[in-house]
Amino acid sequence: MRRFRRALWTALALGFLGVSWFWERLRPPIRWVVDRIPLEGLKRAVAAFMDRLPPYPTLIIFLIPVIALEPGKLVAVWLFARGQWLLGAATYVATDVLRLGIVSFLFKTSQDKLLSIPWFARLHAWFLWAHEWAHAQVAPMKMAIRAALREAGMFDGRGAAWRKVVAIWRYARRGGFRGA
Repeated sequence: MRRFRRALWTALALGFLGVSWFWERLRPPIRWVVDRIPLEGLKRAVAAFMDRLPPYPTLIIFLIPVIALEPGKLVAVWLFARGQWLLGAATYVATDVLRLGIVSFLFKTSQDKLLSIPWFARLHAWFLWAHEWAHAQVAPMKMAIRAALREAGMFDGRGAAWRKVVAIWRYARRGGFRGA
């Protein structure tokens, strides 16, 4: 049971970090696209509007994109059901990226006001704690993978990806991850 629980927590941590990693990698290309679209006037108007609102109406405005873009995910599921996997995946990712981009902008615009709501501040602090916890959960696994790559002479990044996967597989087969 203990191994199952550890695997479950590790999978949860990997999922949490995977979403964070994905968003961090998408931020530069999204910023590049947004910088090319002439939205500065709209951004300033939204920021000015948000500045005039008290905290709870700001929270409602902050939650609108989360709710409003959910039908895009339903469209993606419908496309999946029709067997249009590529279009469904593109719709899902585009909807999620758009939602995250808008929410990120709104949070950055009204962070102080949102954090003045006590339960929101606690939720935000918990999220930051969960992020650090996930990194701590995955750290032993990352160290073991680095050890396997170092042992195979491929830690410097010059080896092909497939050779790295094989090296990690061999290391795991010899019991290299049991201590992680």
